[in-house]
Amino acid sequence: MNEPNAALRWSVTGLLLCVAVAALGFSVWTVVDKGAGSNPVKKLDSLIDPPRDETTQREKALAAGRTFVQRFNTYGPELLDGAGKMPEYAAVGELMTAKFRTVFDKNVGYAEETVKQTQIDRVGKTYAVGVASIDEDSAELLVAGVVEFSYPDPSDSTKRIPFEPLRFRYEVSLVKQDGSWLVDDLDDLDDELPSFGEASIPEGGAPGGGQPSEQPSDQPSGQPTGAPAPSDGASEGTSEGTSEETGEGE
Repeated sequence: MNEPNAALRWSVTGLLLCVAVAALGFSVWTVVDKGAGSNPVKKLDSLIDPPRDETTQREKALAAGRTFVQRFNTYGPELLDGAGKMPEYAAVGELMTAKFRTVFDKNVGYAEETVKQTQIDRVGKTYAVGVASIDEDSAELLVAGVVEFSYPDPSDSTKRIPFEPLRFRYEVSLVKQDGSWLVDDLDDLDDELPSFGEASIPEGGAPGGGQPSEQPSDQPSGQPTGAPAPSDGASEGTSEGTSEETGEGE
């Protein structure tokens, strides 16, 4: 009676040993095949504490910058509500840090007043977005594109007269907060003025000292307020060796 029991115990023990050896072999293979590093210790460390996915973070930062610039540069009469406000445009502040949103909120009123007075319409389009630098919680992007403008035809209210599109090149500063990339500042690289976050707003006037005109002229006399002025002499390229072109924004 004891011999069959002993044989069974040895069979179970042998099976367990085979499973343990197989598991150990699989673990070694995983470390060698999946781990990153020049030796087994570093490979094992990389599996315990894997490096962050830099490609994913770059893509998220690029998408955040592209979306922000398009929305920041797009507004018009269709966004005005009954009180003469543009709540949908003001919601662009959700893409910003609290510090930058404070500056943006002070400018929204100028954009609303310009639209009310001139009925000007503008649409921002991004053609290229590139990463100038990026780390775990901050990034600098270069964004190039155009802003298209139009205003009502004085002789036919059903038609609009377009301006020549203005090209821009922006440097967009991002920080990552709670896992999301938020805009912390924006600088027009061609206007030789302080960044949007650093610029002061003259009392009683639009940013940069301009006043919204009551009637549109045949040619744009200046950039509508509420967003940095794109330079019509700017090229659409980004910095050499650091940009990643993306498709035109939707």
